[in-house]
Amino acid sequence: MNSFGIDNVITEKATVELMDIANGIKVTFSGDIDVQNPEPIFVPFFEQIHNKVIETNIKYVELDFSKLTFLNSSGIKTLIKWITKVTPLPPDKKYRFKIIANSEITWQETSLKMLSMLAPGLIEIQIK
Repeated sequence: MNSFGIDNVITEKATVELMDIANGIKVTFSGDIDVQNPEPIFVPFFEQIHNKVIETNIKYVELDFSKLTFLNSSGIKTLIKWITKVTPLPPDKKYRFKIIANSEITWQETSLKMLSMLAPGLIEIQIK
């Protein structure tokens, strides 16, 4: 469990876990996200995280994709919706993302690097 009281997302093929870390929160993705419309599953989850991060004044969110073997374009779109909610926030409410990618999973390096262009200065990419 996490201090936000937000339940993890567990689907047939994927798990998304939220946990507290020393300098913020960490969202760990594992498995495959390939459902045709992931929005009903993931948008409410990401909205809850976003709202709690603002409410608690957390400034750092780590998104760990290193165990996610597949993410379709619809899944990427749900992430984009979350990330683009941060850019219009007032400076005192903005928070930063660190995206962790696995160099051994081909799609991750190119697709996840693209996300950093959505919010320059707010996203750091780490390739393991």
